[in-house]
Order: sequence, then C-alpha cells, then structure tokens
Amino acid sequence: MNNTYILFIEEAAEAISHFPDLHIHSREDALPFLEGTINLFDKNSVAYDAYSIRIECAPNYPKSFPLVYETQGRLPHNIDWHVYSDGHFCLCTPIEEYIHCAKGVTLTTFIQNQVVPYLHNQSFREKEGYFLHERSHGLKGILESLYDILNTKDLIKIYSLLTYIYKSNPPSRTSKCFCGSGKKYRHCHREAYHSIKSIGQDQLLTLISILNN
Repeated sequence: MNNTYILFIEEAAEAISHFPDLHIHSREDALPFLEGTINLFDKNSVAYDAYSIRIECAPNYPKSFPLVYETQGRLPHNIDWHVYSDGHFCLCTPIEEYIHCAKGVTLTTFIQNQVVPYLHNQSFREKEGYFLHERSHGLKGILESLYDILNTKDLIKIYSLLTYIYKSNPPSRTSKCFCGSGKKYRHCHREAYHSIKSIGQDQLLTLISILNN
C-alpha cells in the first residue's frame, strides 16, 4: 500500500469523528474509500437532508481532491447538475482545486469545505430549480475563477498578470504592484500572486497556453 493510500486511511479516522455515519473501506489491492451518509443541517443546526456518498482516494491525493459519488441514484449524471458522466462530483474549477490542494487539504477539511457546501447547493436546486452558487463549465468557469482571484475581467490584463506571475519572483512588500494600479503590492495582488504561483509552474504554463488559444 503506497503512502497516498496510507495517508487517506489515517485521515479517515479524523473525518469519521466529525462525520460518524461514514465508514472506511480498504484492501491491499484497491483504492481506499469512505462510504456512508452525510447529513445536512440548517442554520439552527436541525438536520434537513442527507446524502449517501462514496469518497474515493485519488491516486495523487492530496495533490488533487478525492473523487466523490452519490450512491443512491438521486443526482443525475449530467454536467448541468455538476456531476460528470461517470458519477463523480464537479466540486469546483481546476484552478480552484489546484489552489486548495497547494494550501493543504485533509479529508476532514475537504468534506467540510467542498463536499458539504456542494450538497447544500444540490438540495437547494432540487427545491428551487437552480443553484444558489455555481461556476460555469469549461473555460468559462476557469475565467470566472480568475476574475475573482485577480479582481479583473479584462482578458488581456489577466493574461499579462499570469505571465508576470509565471516568469517573475514576487515583488517586495513595499513595491508598487505589478498590475499597474499604483497601489503597494502588499495591499493589491500579493495574495493573488501567491495563490496562482502555488499551483506550480507546469500548471500555470498550461493555464497561460489555454488562454492564449
């Protein structure tokens, strides 16, 4: 059993302490996974819904998210429902996943910060007919992530900022920001620089290439 699977199994114990209706399954010849029920609570801490799910260890966890499936056929396998054709959840855009993983993710924080909000959103859609919060699919969703991170919708500027981050070391805290705003770097794009840089040079170059096509 490799270190990725061992880490997943070790973290499962803490996750189960927070979500006691989940159970760990592991074998020497297969990916470990958590399976069971996630209960959803309203703002008054009253349970209002529940989902049966399976959380599978990804081969490169924690550099990427585990794969999450709903196991009772409640959610359609349709990208408009943010469920891929094989049944695993589309939790966020790729760049958001890279950033979350670079900052450090555990099974517990993954379930709390990604899976539970996703399921709340699914319950909201079932009731209201639309998602309360969602990203678009494909390139449009990636761009929406970048709009928020870089605080601009100017595609030329986004490309320029990403290219700078790829090629350059961070400015000093007291320097003017590389975006040209005239503000101090520490009060402008400092957090954005480190978030984008954290995904790694290879992923960043791929992102720049996508935007350049």
